[in-house]
Amino acid sequence: MKPLAAFVLAAAMMAGTPLVHAQDFTEAVKSALSGSQATNLSVQGADKGWFFLRKELEHLANGDLAAADMAKVNKEGTDPLPAITKYAQELKALGVELLLVPVPPKAAIYPEKLNAGADAKSVPSLVPYYEKLKAAGVEVLDLETVFKAERAKADGKQLYCATDSHWSPYACQVVAKLVAEKLKANPAIAQAAGSGFATLPVQDLEFHGDLLTDAQRASVPKEKLPMQRAGKSAGADVTTVESDPASPVLVLGDSHLQVFRRGGAMLAQQGGFVDHLQVELGSAVEEFSMQAGGADGPRREIARATVKNPDFWAKKKVALWVFTAREFSFGKWNQAIPAKVQKK
Repeated sequence: MKPLAAFVLAAAMMAGTPLVHAQDFTEAVKSALSGSQATNLSVQGADKGWFFLRKELEHLANGDLAAADMAKVNKEGTDPLPAITKYAQELKALGVELLLVPVPPKAAIYPEKLNAGADAKSVPSLVPYYEKLKAAGVEVLDLETVFKAERAKADGKQLYCATDSHWSPYACQVVAKLVAEKLKANPAIAQAAGSGFATLPVQDLEFHGDLLTDAQRASVPKEKLPMQRAGKSAGADVTTVESDPASPVLVLGDSHLQVFRRGGAMLAQQGGFVDHLQVELGSAVEEFSMQAGGADGPRREIARATVKNPDFWAKKKVALWVFTAREFSFGKWNQAIPAKVQKK
């Protein structure tokens, strides 16, 4: 042992201070997976009120995506980058700009909730992978950096649900505002903005999320998160703004678009990302969303829509593609799905 290290060890032992070695994050994730049943939907964290989707942890166990062979890492054996790049190029040829909005894994933003000893600095960043997408001509909104900055703020507002696999109502608002600021730089979108939209005061939303079994729902207290409903003004209330085919903005993606917007299993209405985006823009958007299948499902539905309406993309200026980042590891990423079906 080197003299300095020996001195530090001896000093710590004399002071009665335990030496705690932070655990590498990827190893902490693998440990959490191995310590749980492979058939379980979720894994309970070190913070017993927090649960993590097993598939998301399996995605995180892949480590640095930029350094990985994604065709081997991806469960379907497909590399996401060529499929995303092709879609972006096809949209550009149609006069539509694509903005990719991957939602970071919960444990990557709250590593201590999964493992109290996990080294937050060792969490593999998605940014290098985003750089590869950007080099291929795809614009990506880096929510990882945004969320880490939000966590560093004094108020520490929660960005993910503790018992659910989705982002929180607050995160929906943060991202909606950020996206709207980017979109308003486009004159065509700024001119489309109207009026008569409103956001209501904060209310508490209590719920059990989709990561809990029935037995866990009986023993785990409901979590409580603040939420603001948003929509078209209706006196002291608001009404839901539905999807508008005439909008220059198309939003496609997975259940991150539906949570707090669709009600029922999606927990609430009028408090989701799309609701707040429309208020920030002052106009409706067109929405194609699907629970699961964020890589292919909405694109397939859009392709079908272009068969029925060959002018589908004529008024569109921007397409926002919102999906969980675990799709990079689990999505099928079918390159054969076109932005527009060309009739023979």
